Amino acid sequence: MRRLLGALTTRPTGWLLAVAVLLLGAAGACGGDGEQAAPAPTTTTPYVPQIIEPPDKTGLTVRQVVDVRTVQLSDGEEVRVKGLAAPDTCWADAAATFARSMLLEKPVETTPDGEALVSLRLADGTDYGLLAVELGMVRNEAADDRAMSEAEKTASTKKLGRWGPPCTGQTSAAPAPAPGPTTTTTTTVAAKPVSGCSVAYVITDRWPGGFRTDVTIRNTGNAPLSGWTLQWKFANGQTVSEMWNATSKQSGPDVSATAMNYNQTIGAGESVLMGFTGSSGNTNAAPGAFSLNGFSCKLG
Repeated sequence: MRRLLGALTTRPTGWLLAVAVLLLGAAGACGGDGEQAAPAPTTTTPYVPQIIEPPDKTGLTVRQVVDVRTVQLSDGEEVRVKGLAAPDTCWADAAATFARSMLLEKPVETTPDGEALVSLRLADGTDYGLLAVELGMVRNEAADDRAMSEAEKTASTKKLGRWGPPCTGQTSAAPAPAPGPTTTTTTTVAAKPVSGCSVAYVITDRWPGGFRTDVTIRNTGNAPLSGWTLQWKFANGQTVSEMWNATSKQSGPDVSATAMNYNQTIGAGESVLMGFTGSSGNTNAAPGAFSLNGFSCKLG
């Protein structure tokens, strides 16, 4: 080593510096005990998962009603409303008529998106499935859903829809119809004189600018009445948006509700439930008088 250093000192300064740099580089490449140093760490680009957006389900309408629980949406998808059992044979036509009046060509919201089994909400926020069960149009299939179970209990207690004639005592379900165009046939029944009636008008829900109402018509006379039309007048500029179990007609404050083909007859001592959603301002007083086929009814 002394000879090497001595030899190096006799060389020009530039040559000495070059050799020193080479020696320092070799020392840096090895550890202090002669081992090779670890390679410098490399950097990797982190993995970013691809985000797949769910299909856009806004702006949907119902293109076709197959039955009370099966519809085809405007995007071509056929979906079934969860929680609803197959329609009963004795009430299948009436239930389908109800579904068409509530859903056909109407805007709806589906939740959850992209699944064949969905909940349908109407434009005013009404849960269609819950409403169908509550009005007795179809049985509840969701035993663990408390709201649906309570709705079915209400319908059966009041003998609404399939819980009353002609379905009383029947449990058979209708076979699923083949997909295809649906039409609504309405049979006009000649109106019979009314000998007695009462009307209970109950607002069941309110929200800013709107409300939902149940209307119970009771035949308090001693003979069946058929082909009924209920009439009343709004006092605060309210308007009917959607009506079920009756066909609505409104001109200014004057409103009429005419029976559907499946509930045109009300037996003596029996009642029928209809209802609607509507729009209103800050004041939303109940109508002060009702008439059934021109006959003045009692309130309550």
